[in-house]
Amino acid sequence: MTMRKLRWRWCAALVAVGAVLGAVACPAAARKSGRDQWQQPQRVIADLGLRDGTRVADIGCGSGYFTFRLARAVGAKGKVFATEISKNALKNVSARAAKEKVTNIQTVLSEPTKTKLEDNSVDAALISMVLHHVPKKLRAPLTKDIVRAIRPGGYLYILEWRPDAKIHYDKGRRIPRADLIKLATDAGLVLDAEYHYLVHQVLLRLRKPPKPK
Repeated sequence: MTMRKLRWRWCAALVAVGAVLGAVACPAAARKSGRDQWQQPQRVIADLGLRDGTRVADIGCGSGYFTFRLARAVGAKGKVFATEISKNALKNVSARAAKEKVTNIQTVLSEPTKTKLEDNSVDAALISMVLHHVPKKLRAPLTKDIVRAIRPGGYLYILEWRPDAKIHYDKGRRIPRADLIKLATDAGLVLDAEYHYLVHQVLLRLRKPPKPK
């Protein structure tokens, strides 16, 4: 399969999941879909432990469901790198940021296995509801590239479906928790915490070991 075809398939998948989950630029549409009720975005953001000035990446940001919440959490001194392989999705994020006068979001056009972020450039990264849409053979290189961009001592948060989630989305694509952890540990991370309050999803916190003194 050519990279062009792969890019198209992945973009189409992400656009589709964004529409299904209500991850759209309009918050009212997201509320209407019911996602806010089971996603608990405010609690998720709170558990990321972000502070004023934090630099965070939203990997596969879609239309910005978490991007703008992250932007509020890190404050004017912080930075959100919204990465996507879809130009249209990034245009929508940029347009909304301009309309709402949000100045701490930087969009980054990525590739299927390359975030295009600089080495050790972010304190944390969130990859939410993306990995199950990534072809299996590309998940490991993508995860390693995300880890490359996280500073030593920083964190990767993985948010994905529980395989037994009682919801009809993506039943044939869900990734077992053990496989998610293996992806991260093989990339050099250590499981640091796990959150159990989400009904349909796994939320994992994995730490990049600090540099030896």
